[in-house]
Amino acid sequence: MNNTWGDMAQYDPVTWNWIIAVYLFMAGLSAGSILIGIGLRWYSKDKSIESAILKAAAIISPVAISLGLACLVFDLTKPFHFWLILINYNLSSVMSIGVLALLAYSPIGIAYSLIVLRDELPKWKLGFLVPLAHALMPFRKAIEVVLFVLAIGVGAYTGFLISAMNAYPMLNTAVLPALFLVSGLSAGAAANAIGALVMFNTSSHDATLGKMHGLELPVMLSEMMFLFMLFCALYFKGGAAAAALASLTTGVWASVFWIGVVGIGFAIPLLSMLMPAQTRHTKGVMIAVACCSLTGVLALRHFVLYAGQSYIS
Repeated sequence: MNNTWGDMAQYDPVTWNWIIAVYLFMAGLSAGSILIGIGLRWYSKDKSIESAILKAAAIISPVAISLGLACLVFDLTKPFHFWLILINYNLSSVMSIGVLALLAYSPIGIAYSLIVLRDELPKWKLGFLVPLAHALMPFRKAIEVVLFVLAIGVGAYTGFLISAMNAYPMLNTAVLPALFLVSGLSAGAAANAIGALVMFNTSSHDATLGKMHGLELPVMLSEMMFLFMLFCALYFKGGAAAAALASLTTGVWASVFWIGVVGIGFAIPLLSMLMPAQTRHTKGVMIAVACCSLTGVLALRHFVLYAGQSYIS
């Protein structure tokens, strides 16, 4: 090694760090939460009652996206200049398109939350917002449809954002948007369950909660399928892409994947389905399993981002 240039160990390949991983997680959680909430409402026969799941989603979704955007701004080199992104657009840039989607998604999401939580606002000393919530009620259907479409865009956008990094074979794949959207649904369902059980003290045998649990297995299987497709794409692509599969067997991120994603995120929720129904449906077990699902999705975001940036084509 020519010492003039130094040791390659001094060069950190990671451009986007844990702050961006948390942002990706929060954006997926926000989108997945509201998608589950609205989807179950459309599926429900009685739409006059706001379910605990939808109320939980109405809180989790705007809070999660706000925290995620705060992480994104904090990571900027000049965070107090973030407003420049809001007035300068390049529609050939994935980030610009994402910013436009987030600009529409965030306020519409807050408006929808006011509609859903209109009966809860006085309890939280926010009664002054009730007239605004009632003024928005005639537009509820339109707001729901637009928000649902935007949530799909926001959930997939996080995958499109990092898949645009052409130098990294693990990230530069068309599977990521679908993987991130589905894993966001998994996180959203888990967070909604915790919110409904803890914040609104709903019964663990609630019908809407049961319907949402019916989605867990197909969503989890879809997530596993997209992960399998990602690794197959890397293997058959060969070269630097195939070399990136070493992230599954070596280094700290292999441990994050097998322990965090597979062990905690997949294995524990799947094994919980083998428990007797009376045990599986207790509040404590449901919250514990939901926390495992959230941990698995957060670990997945960290694994993809860090391991993906560790292998350069």
